[in-house]
Amino acid sequence: MRLEELRGLVDAALAPEASKAQHDMRIAAKRLRYVLEIFEPCLGEEAKTARRAAKSLQSVLGDLHDCDLMLTKVEQIDSVAAILRRRRERLFHDFVELWQAEASKGTGAALGASL
Repeated sequence: MRLEELRGLVDAALAPEASKAQHDMRIAAKRLRYVLEIFEPCLGEEAKTARRAAKSLQSVLGDLHDCDLMLTKVEQIDSVAAILRRRRERLFHDFVELWQAEASKGTGAALGASL
């Protein structure tokens, strides 16, 4: 269920300005990671790999969300807002690359098969 929740959010989250979908995906990655931490001994290597991927997703999406929150607080300070927008662009790029890398490795598919 947690894996499907994460997968169900990815299409929307891959849009650059979809901050709500990206935040929701971070929460889904966190929930999946917690479940995998509990059941990793039973599920084996696929769960360990997926847990690491979920943690990485959670981290980059959390940093992205932090930028979104800070941008609302500094939007009147052009120089700071510009720095945060550039950071957000880099983090979004990192998120897309991470998602594509895990998809090409078959991380989610391997985990799904082990369940």
